[in-house]
Amino acid sequence: MSDEARPFDEPATDVLLRTISDTAVDLANVGARDVVLGAVLRRTRDLLGADMAYLSLNDLGSGTTYVELTEGVRTAQYRAIRMPFGTGVLGSAAAGATTVHTTDYLADAHLHHLPAIDAVVRGEGVRAIAGAPMRLGGRVVGALVVAHRSPRTLGARAREALEQMSVQAAVALEQTRRGEEIARLRGDRDAQFDPEGAADERRQLQDLLTLDERLTGAMVGMVTAAGVLAVLEETVGRPLALLDPAGALLLGRELLGAEALDDWRLRAAVRTSHQGGGVTVAHTVDGTHAVLAVTAVGEHLATLLLPEPDAESIRLVSHTAGFLSVALLVERALAEADESAQTTLVEELLDARAPARPTLAGRLAHYGLHLGTPVAVLVVDVPAARVRRAAQALRGAIPGTGVLLSAHGRHLCLLAHVDGDDTGAGTGVAALAARLGDALAAAGLAAPIGSATAVSGNPHDVRRSHEEASRLAASARALGWTSGHADFAAVGPAGAVVRDHSGDTARSLVDRFLGPVVDYDARRGTQLTETLWHYFAGGELLAPAAAALHVHTNTVRQRLDRVDELLGAQWRDPEGRFNTQFAVRLWRTAGPCAGQEPGVVAEPNCP
Repeated sequence: MSDEARPFDEPATDVLLRTISDTAVDLANVGARDVVLGAVLRRTRDLLGADMAYLSLNDLGSGTTYVELTEGVRTAQYRAIRMPFGTGVLGSAAAGATTVHTTDYLADAHLHHLPAIDAVVRGEGVRAIAGAPMRLGGRVVGALVVAHRSPRTLGARAREALEQMSVQAAVALEQTRRGEEIARLRGDRDAQFDPEGAADERRQLQDLLTLDERLTGAMVGMVTAAGVLAVLEETVGRPLALLDPAGALLLGRELLGAEALDDWRLRAAVRTSHQGGGVTVAHTVDGTHAVLAVTAVGEHLATLLLPEPDAESIRLVSHTAGFLSVALLVERALAEADESAQTTLVEELLDARAPARPTLAGRLAHYGLHLGTPVAVLVVDVPAARVRRAAQALRGAIPGTGVLLSAHGRHLCLLAHVDGDDTGAGTGVAALAARLGDALAAAGLAAPIGSATAVSGNPHDVRRSHEEASRLAASARALGWTSGHADFAAVGPAGAVVRDHSGDTARSLVDRFLGPVVDYDARRGTQLTETLWHYFAGGELLAPAAAALHVHTNTVRQRLDRVDELLGAQWRDPEGRFNTQFAVRLWRTAGPCAGQEPGVVAEPNCP
């Protein structure tokens, strides 16, 4: 058998997202800890095409991590592995620094080996191992590991899949703990058989179990915090608000004004709930509210607010914390996987050095984009230090389909589907740019947004449009813009040429402001563009133009009427006249004249 290392399987984005969703359904519906975790291991093994998968739990008291559950492991010795933190792949991954991989474990001198563990690995026949830390919040609870009995490399997409599944495994540990707590409640209820002495407590327990069943039902199919919140809101019979850790509304109603949100009593209640792990009550200028910090192993995920609470509603809100925690963590995992997939797609489209993969069209279709159809490219010229913050602000402003958004280089790049009737006027692109600008402003940010449309939709055209949009955004900033939609019509010819050293902008300007006239001349053998040149050169008078062209003034007038039909009468307006005249000059120096380089003046009679 050859020892040549092959890669672990690299699952497609839609396969990874579907696997995460399937795991989330298990989290909501399956209570048995080992069943849920076993499903995570099987799915991880299938995603990466590994011979085995296993997870470990950390024992901080002994400074070790031990194998808790396995899938595909043959020997009892391997299933019983316990390793100090920092040793081998398992111990290093469980220490929490990063994902760890070795193509051939026993031959890898960079790892800290233990002779006894090496013997176990040899007995299992393991060669390649890759492990990712299982984290919830700032705490590492163990590691998720795949292994193979022949050498394997770990590519970027395989690494991403392993890391995403490690998040699911950690969430599963947390959720099954909640399931065990619910089972205890059910046992307590069934034990209270005294119809008089325990009737009230029995009713309260039954209410909690009923809520639990409804919340579980809400999480079937698609785990969302919105679904959990809707069930809780209906159960308690009053509006709720879910805030992010900074206090911005995520879901629900606007229950507090700006003054109350900044009230020290509310902030103190959030801190108390976060540290204590339960519901607290805050009395602010907007009334009394129950406050629950939704956490996952110390990480503050969100804050739930309930107005005018009583003991029963507080009990119900507290019971929902675990469901909200799982829903928020699953949503975040899905979002991170989706963002990574979008970044990969954008890089593949814009990197001319790497050939497009055969799967490119299918992966684009997942986001509502199709090769061969018009694509608008928007570049958000935000300072590099604020790219991530800007991306977070913009994701809520873009449509659900037909758009890709990713950090690219020192800016944000957005690719959007363009309807066939929008490739010229750009009204849809302008509306999208306006929404992006509004979203940036709401987040306290501002940036010029350059745009250009790849009419053909092929990768080469998309790259050209990206370069054009980048130049426009940079030109707008050079001209003093701090925000706004910087397309050719808005920036104007002078601004567009400011940062161009290649001649591409000059050619693009001719196409933008003069293209229909140049195309008409090429098809019909006419001299409309030449007529415009002499018309502007003669001070926009008919007689000098006619003399230069050796035609009658009526002929010049008729040609200009034809230009009206091709460009629209607005080319005669002050701004349109400036743009058209500038484009005609560029046409003379950098356009159609054979053998003329950009910036070189053509012969007077060219063409």
